[in-house]
Amino acid sequence: MRRAAMLAILGLVLTTCIVASACGEKNANADVAVQFASASPAASASAPAPIKDQTSIPPPQLVLSTLTVPQGGAILVSVVGSVTGGSIGFLGRTYQLAQGAKSMYSFVGVAPEDPVGPAKVAVQFTMTNGTKGTLVDDVTVEKTQWTVDSLEFNGETEQLADPKVLAADQDKLQGIYRRATPKKLWDGPWQMPVDGKITAKFGEQRSVDGGPVSGHHPGSDIGVAVGTDVRAPNSGTVSFTGQLQAYGNVIVIDHGGGLYSTFGHLSEIGVHEGQAVKTGDIIGKSGNTGLSTGPHLHWEMAIDGVLIDATKLVDGTDGV
Repeated sequence: MRRAAMLAILGLVLTTCIVASACGEKNANADVAVQFASASPAASASAPAPIKDQTSIPPPQLVLSTLTVPQGGAILVSVVGSVTGGSIGFLGRTYQLAQGAKSMYSFVGVAPEDPVGPAKVAVQFTMTNGTKGTLVDDVTVEKTQWTVDSLEFNGETEQLADPKVLAADQDKLQGIYRRATPKKLWDGPWQMPVDGKITAKFGEQRSVDGGPVSGHHPGSDIGVAVGTDVRAPNSGTVSFTGQLQAYGNVIVIDHGGGLYSTFGHLSEIGVHEGQAVKTGDIIGKSGNTGLSTGPHLHWEMAIDGVLIDATKLVDGTDGV
């Protein structure tokens, strides 16, 4: 009986660290710190609660799409194993794990002004047997050299370029971007929504009417004629359609797990809120509405509100 009581107490405080087997070169140094679940508080020394077999379920593995990420880039963080939930801490922000086909995952974003240098990805997880633990890996944030452009507005466009107007549009979009769907809706490779030349890059800094260089362009502008078919870059659900002041006619697609695409300055909207779309589906037509000095499509993406360079998902820079 005394030996059983000692085992019960040991079961309450036992903590161990395990180094997970490598999931490939992208996270060969990931550490797994596993803390066993505590026994029920109602258990007494004379009648201890049974201690679960903690060795029957192997620890989860952490897989990162890349170990080096530029400002404006993203990392796909996957946790493979018998995990029921958890969260990711990265650059002072927290992302919830979403359910994917073969793992729990989340993209994490690097904003244009985030600091460069070493950074940690720390995943807090819970396993199916109640075990809780932490997965940690190191990544490097690299500096991006932002392009600079000078813009001149007059008349109606000058009014739409008012910082208060731009802030109101962003507040509306941020309210959408922070409604994370806890499951994966995107599938397979990403594609450009239209074929055309990028006329303004994500993160571009601007001087307006001769003023100081400031800010970062929140998306990528692609020069195409009015009426060009705009296609979904990946699958998801339409979460918003409507008109904003600076963005003009807008469509927002929820790709799941906190990842969103927004398409602005459209001439036509061809989908409705709540509609499921697949990669390549026509969702609308490009235009010149809102704060626009010429026909083009504005495409921006956000992860839990962090704006990222959408083109990096298409060209594989983010490792996806």
